Amino acid sequence: MKKFVIAVIPLLVLALVLGTVGCKKAATPTPTPVALFLSVTQPKDGSVVNTANVTVSGSTIPGAVVSVAVNDTVYIASVDARGDFSIAVPLDEGPNFIEVDASDDYGNQQSASIGIVYTP
Repeated sequence: MKKFVIAVIPLLVLALVLGTVGCKKAATPTPTPVALFLSVTQPKDGSVVNTANVTVSGSTIPGAVVSVAVNDTVYIASVDARGDFSIAVPLDEGPNFIEVDASDDYGNQQSASIGIVYTP
């Protein structure tokens, strides 16, 4: 029995080695990056509003990070699974400059600038 075990083990090792030679692992597909875009639908550039807060909304790719800067204060908007975002931001009386930036995991960035006026 001892001779049988000693003879079988090298054969099993050889079978394992030969069984893996020439075998290729299935390639894990690399996700293809979706081109980053940014579309701001609200508010419209040049708008005049009479509320102290305005909702900035639009769309981008899912997983993007969207920041909204209003008069040098930065807010981070939540981006849903479809790429839609919406965030309410406060305004100063008079002209307000809004900069919306979207960025992805690959270092790409898209920006949009909006100027609106708040008159109470």
